[in-house]
Amino acid sequence: MSMNMKGSITLLGIFLAFATVAAADERYVLHYESPANDVVRIDKGKRNQRAEFGFIQTALPMGNGRLGAMFSGGIETEHLLINDITLWMNAKRGLDEVSQSGARDVAREDFETVRKAYREGKYGTKRGSMESLSTTYLSSVEPLGNYAPFTDVLISTGHEPPRVRDYRRSLDSRTGLGTVSYTIGKGKFRREFFCSHPHDVVVARYTAEDATLNLTIETVTKHNVVQVKAADDRIVLTGEAKMVRDNVEFMQIVQIDAGNADVAPQSDGSVTVSGASEVTIYLAGYCDYLPVYPSFKGRDYKADCEKTISAAVKLGFDSLKQTHVDDVSALMNRCRLELDFQPSGLTTDKLVAGDSSLELENLYFNYSRYLQLSCSRGAPVPSNLQGLWNDSLRPPWNCDYHTDINVQMNYWMVDPANLTECFRPFAEWTKILAESGAHTARKTFGVDKGWSMGLNGNVFGFTAQNEHGRRNQQAGHWLCQNLFDHFAFNQDRAYLEEIYPTLKGAAEFFVEFLAPWKDGSLVVYPTWSPENAYLVKQYGKLNKQAYGASWDQQLVLNLFTDCIEASIVLGRDEEFRKTLQAMIPRLCPQKIGQYGQLQEWPEDWDRPQDTHRHISHLIALHPGRDISPLTTKELYEAALVTMKHRGDESTGWSTGWKTCFWARLHNGDKAHQIYRFLTAQRAYPNLFDFHPPFQIDGNFGGAAGVCEMLLQSHLRSVNADARSISDAAFVAYRKNPSTPNHYQGVAPDDTLADAPYILHLLPALPSAWPDGRVHGLRARGGFEVDLAWEAGRLIAATIRSEKGGTFRLYADGTLSENIVLSVGQSYSWAEQTKH
Repeated sequence: MSMNMKGSITLLGIFLAFATVAAADERYVLHYESPANDVVRIDKGKRNQRAEFGFIQTALPMGNGRLGAMFSGGIETEHLLINDITLWMNAKRGLDEVSQSGARDVAREDFETVRKAYREGKYGTKRGSMESLSTTYLSSVEPLGNYAPFTDVLISTGHEPPRVRDYRRSLDSRTGLGTVSYTIGKGKFRREFFCSHPHDVVVARYTAEDATLNLTIETVTKHNVVQVKAADDRIVLTGEAKMVRDNVEFMQIVQIDAGNADVAPQSDGSVTVSGASEVTIYLAGYCDYLPVYPSFKGRDYKADCEKTISAAVKLGFDSLKQTHVDDVSALMNRCRLELDFQPSGLTTDKLVAGDSSLELENLYFNYSRYLQLSCSRGAPVPSNLQGLWNDSLRPPWNCDYHTDINVQMNYWMVDPANLTECFRPFAEWTKILAESGAHTARKTFGVDKGWSMGLNGNVFGFTAQNEHGRRNQQAGHWLCQNLFDHFAFNQDRAYLEEIYPTLKGAAEFFVEFLAPWKDGSLVVYPTWSPENAYLVKQYGKLNKQAYGASWDQQLVLNLFTDCIEASIVLGRDEEFRKTLQAMIPRLCPQKIGQYGQLQEWPEDWDRPQDTHRHISHLIALHPGRDISPLTTKELYEAALVTMKHRGDESTGWSTGWKTCFWARLHNGDKAHQIYRFLTAQRAYPNLFDFHPPFQIDGNFGGAAGVCEMLLQSHLRSVNADARSISDAAFVAYRKNPSTPNHYQGVAPDDTLADAPYILHLLPALPSAWPDGRVHGLRARGGFEVDLAWEAGRLIAATIRSEKGGTFRLYADGTLSENIVLSVGQSYSWAEQTKH
């Protein structure tokens, strides 16, 4: 091999040496010396009263993907917030198939009126402007609704905080176990919590040593209570979440096992326990939601509650706990980041209050993986703006699905961080969108093939345009980027067969929706560049409607390329494939503007003073794959200028994205600077992302950025004989020789589907992380990767293949030849000994 490396292939592989499980515990544990800030107890008589600000930011989260909980660790009263990710309110369901999409019925001539305003440059917001006409003719008047809390369980102890000593509240993200412990006098009290994915229940156990437990357990909801009844050792609550049409019904059962202690139901629906040494509380809850378009109803939620709670009680606490720990730890142990640091012993809130540290940065990554598996697994809908956890009937931004980055960012780290199961809810949701979006495409845009999606989504198939015309017009291309990238990682042909109709439908829509601009190039319009404005001095800060925005054009090229590859792999739709290949060179080119920046719009409207948090016109850099320092030097340099203009500090999700950008630009120290800001300045005490307020996408974007610093695999080798990446890799943009600073799309030929991925090891390792290890990162092509480094240099790597495949390695500035692995084989790389 002509590389400055040596490698070998074995059936077992050579695994890196990692710290023992016991020694790695602190890398996963959040711990505190005081309860969460749940200073207002919820009153059962005031359904709309919410806990005072602080609970969501300080309580500790658990979840199984559908069912979620947060525990406060309160001394007098434990507050368990319960969420069901399918429980929404204030929307409509059960309409006919067309109406359920929410789409506005737009006459063809009215749509042409809107487009004419764009062609004529009717900027601003006055009557007759692009903004005004888009709102008038295209925007839906149907309600989107919002995600809503489920219930609250309150467990009163009668303990007085001043008497408490040795208080500790913790969450082990490696096992998904929450604990609270303290002493009062000679008595030792302990609580354990978990939310089981295998058995779909929340479980709590209270124990007392040299003391007894006297508890009052009650459950409340902010929704309309149909009935709350305590009988024997059980509390059953049924309720309704208000909808504009067809209220959502739900049930929760709380089962109490106190052994031989006295358990007494009360007339107010609570249960008291007296003189116990151990109390176990089981909770099951469901609503009537089913992901069936257009009814979104039909689950036998009452029967499911009974069945689930009975099965859990029969198994008992110890069995449920062991199964839960085995389930969570198996997923968490797949991928482990281990930076070298000396544990400080500081509580997590003090770590966050400090100036950041390797300890916090390490914990943040591992905890983000825990949040991912907790809020996106086994559910029919994806994680939302707050993941799974919400305590408000009026959450920020509806706690909905924003498709101009947020829901996509929620899934960037799933595959690189080896949590492939967590992607399924996203895939299932997009199937619903494709079904509903076909009606939106036809009714609003007059496009008879394919499907369309607007800015905001819900769990009821809403695909219409947002009520504000300046908002995002299309999102199908970005959603499909996530869909195909999942295939790139898992190489699952059955999955590709499953999503191909969705991919093709999105491409079919744009084939018909794209229209020639004045220069003859094909552009997306109406559109915008989320959420930025241009010509602000002339037309104001709401001048956002545009044509041919760079992010749209980049994503359409990405979508067409993915659809071409999928059709080749599956051996179908050759004529449609040729159509896409012919259209790619006709797309509006990417352009470098007067300041050397990558233009955000086809016109050179960018301002160096613009520090807007969205940098959507770099989507081809990340999460796309078409701008790289290794393959597109001029576009790379233009992206650097854009990043300099936009600055460093921003909201949580934007900070996460900037971490990814700088990693893809191979600037590890800059990526680390942004990630450090995210962990120290954009994290609440419980490490939830500080947008502000709380949004979970920053957690996932930051974790994705860590993956990008350590391993990149988005480039493809189309020339096996080339010795440099610039000669080997497929390049999606070529300079137009007749027009300076214009870069035209390149249509892939049929060989791209067989092109191996290039695994770039430690592409952006920060100098602040001189020594460390990472186990179980995933690379495109279906590979799993372990890495170890010392003094800032890669010293060992192992690449494993479950399905077999071919790849090339790029490490220490050298590109390997093709490396072929059979099923179950591993390849080991080690740094050459220097003499």
